[in-house]
Amino acid sequence: MEQPSGKIFFRNPSFEDTPRASAVPKGWHSSTPGSTPDILPGAWGIEFAPQAGNTCIGLVVRHDGTTEDIAQALAEPLDADACYTFSINLAHVEQYVGFNQPARIRVWGSATRGTKGILLTSSPLINHSDWRQYQLQFLTKESVRYLTLEAWYGPGVIFKYNGNILLDNCSPIEKCARA
Repeated sequence: MEQPSGKIFFRNPSFEDTPRASAVPKGWHSSTPGSTPDILPGAWGIEFAPQAGNTCIGLVVRHDGTTEDIAQALAEPLDADACYTFSINLAHVEQYVGFNQPARIRVWGSATRGTKGILLTSSPLINHSDWRQYQLQFLTKESVRYLTLEAWYGPGVIFKYNGNILLDNCSPIEKCARA
């Protein structure tokens, strides 16, 4: 069933839930077992105001190469060979219980739950401590039913490190014109 205006809305786009460590907000799941995000503010003593609503999500990358992610089944699949876009607000916390370096997000698309599938796009390195909106655009190569937002290291990084990125307020996904 097509959603209003041809837009595909995320469930719980601002990651609203009870603040706590190692938890996934309502409407989302993690594709990486045992590696869950934090619902902020409040978890781990981090008091960072969300961009919208009452909470946001914090994801980390670790020096051992493991990362955190958050995923969702879309209300309707994205078509193969189509261009899509959505925006998300991103920030970085300078003191995140030892996970203090900046990170970025990578967006993955797949046809099945629990797999990352195909890398669709990534944000730049987020090294600012204020909320900024980023427009993410990507081309699908196959039909996508699940989107995963994964914390990742800076471009060109050889040695893994402990870092963080905060996410809030995803816009609906819309088709875009191809360049």
